[in-house]
Amino acid sequence: MEKKGNSLLETRRKNRVLIKNSIFRNRNITRTEIAERLCLTKATITTSVNELLREGILEELPLSREALVGSYGRKPVSLAFRAEAGTAVGIELGAYQSRGVLMDMKGRVLKERSAGPANPSYEHMFRELREMIQYLLPEERQRFLGIGVGLPGFIDNEKGVILRSPKARWSGRALARELYKVFREPVHIDNHVRLRAIGQDMIMRDRGIASFAYFFLSRDVSCPMIVQNESLSGSSCGAGALGKVLLSVDHESGVCRSVDELASERALFERCQKLLLEGRAPELQKVLDQEGKLSIDLLLAMEEAGDEIIRGCFRETLRYAGAALANVVNLLNPELVVVDASILQNAMNRGILLEESKKYFYSLNKGVRLLFVPFHKNRGAVGAAYSVIQRNFLDR
Repeated sequence: MEKKGNSLLETRRKNRVLIKNSIFRNRNITRTEIAERLCLTKATITTSVNELLREGILEELPLSREALVGSYGRKPVSLAFRAEAGTAVGIELGAYQSRGVLMDMKGRVLKERSAGPANPSYEHMFRELREMIQYLLPEERQRFLGIGVGLPGFIDNEKGVILRSPKARWSGRALARELYKVFREPVHIDNHVRLRAIGQDMIMRDRGIASFAYFFLSRDVSCPMIVQNESLSGSSCGAGALGKVLLSVDHESGVCRSVDELASERALFERCQKLLLEGRAPELQKVLDQEGKLSIDLLLAMEEAGDEIIRGCFRETLRYAGAALANVVNLLNPELVVVDASILQNAMNRGILLEESKKYFYSLNKGVRLLFVPFHKNRGAVGAAYSVIQRNFLDR
């Protein structure tokens, strides 16, 4: 009898998870539509929905005019989560800076904070991270869902351990457990690019897109996959480290060069620095004498101003990036590739990447769609917050 009772409770829990995810991923959805999509009885839907309404998690909204076309009789209402149904903190420890947000259930950023790049010392990084989280935490924690942190490297997201990091002194540290000891709130850590992909999946939740590749070009190049709204991750706990794929092999010299070495922002910087050392970039040298530091924004400004030397550096970098992107498309055959890169903020660079990648597409892959998402400094932090909403609310 007890087993039967437990089985019924587990069935109700699973149904509730399905219903919550269906409401979250579909705008203007009604009780009837949920029942039809999930193949559940209307009574089951009504019971769960009424519970969520009583808990103050859901709200009923009038359907839009478009959704009402063809409906007769009593006007149905749609269901949506209330903005205050839950909040989450998301933080990305990025290559150039750290960003943090406090976000509500509707994806609105309530509070944000930025800092410089994380310190190579784990203890120093932990102190800075703790201070950022403390600033972002809401005053009222009754419906606070938890803390998400995205960082580079190989992460065991179930155990909350940094397996291997580009910052060697972070490797092997149980970051999630150590943060939990401080804040006594659920903590989820993961590779920052994978969290960007998860966040993009949540942002596109009402577009009917369930699978895509996420091509991320920054100091390194990665391409995690989302398959049926789930992040595809192997036992290595990486994020599709495309940057380690070889793009150039010289058999005579034995020199092999990877995507990171040829197609990343790091590669772009190295090309510019080589020209500076050779005295072949006089305008860049003048700007550097004033600015003092090489940056992507500086190079983009010079490119858009028409500096042919800098334009050449961008073209060479994007030529290799196009070949790397074509390898992803030809191997995985995704219907959609989401492209996220600060160097693709202008139409000229996006055009170069498209032109170069399409040179190498198999004929059957010519129809793949590329979605260039607007570059935003909070994108990784928002993805980390969305991952908390998914794990600690929608899937429970």
